Amino acid sequence: MKKKNVVAIVPARGGSKSIHYKNLKKIKNKPLIYFILKTLIQVKSIDRIIVSTEDIKIKKAVRKLFPKLEIIDRSKKLSTDRIALTEVVKHVAKAINNKDYKPDIVLQVAPTCPYIKKKTIEDIVKKLKNEQSDCVVTLKRIEHEHPYRAKELNKKTKVFKSFIKYMNVEKFISRQELPELYCTSGAIYGRTYDLLQKFKNKDFCLGKNPVGVVVDDIEATNIDRPIDFEFAKFLVKKIKK
Repeated sequence: MKKKNVVAIVPARGGSKSIHYKNLKKIKNKPLIYFILKTLIQVKSIDRIIVSTEDIKIKKAVRKLFPKLEIIDRSKKLSTDRIALTEVVKHVAKAINNKDYKPDIVLQVAPTCPYIKKKTIEDIVKKLKNEQSDCVVTLKRIEHEHPYRAKELNKKTKVFKSFIKYMNVEKFISRQELPELYCTSGAIYGRTYDLLQKFKNKDFCLGKNPVGVVVDDIEATNIDRPIDFEFAKFLVKKIKK
């Protein structure tokens, strides 16, 4: 059986509107990006780990923490907040595809999700290697902000109505009665190289039959807003090593 090459690509942009230099903000005296890189290094099924960034401070931090890790310069064109991360990952994967190394599986890994477990990453790689699907992503269960509870608000009158019009969602009075639904956690999108190269910036590039790996509440931590960062700092005090 042919060995499948697995590369994990971590897009780490310097610019962030919500939290200034988010990827370098400290949690327990370590920059945020440290946590996911440390976990990825422990996953033996990953051949290469590449950090994609345009920022000199992030480059210096990664080199200091992990001198052997690869860093690929990210162009200004791919560094705006309107560029999809999948486009960045596609660009890096294509750049390293040559006669000496051909990536079969590409993991798009978010540095803003510091508490993803090694086992979760191994599970994703295993499913892709076994060809269960050409796309495997992390999912989290939707709890309090269930889609059936979504409302449309009239900004002038402040009158609100159910966002879902095709069915009577108000009949689900108890939370326990709501259908069990999930959304992507944003931590990892695992794809085959061939699927990734089909990305046209029109969808999330999930393929025909995407498979989900469900993560727990701690793993689902995704730092986007200042309150998320404060919560992540609180969690790290509670998480056992």
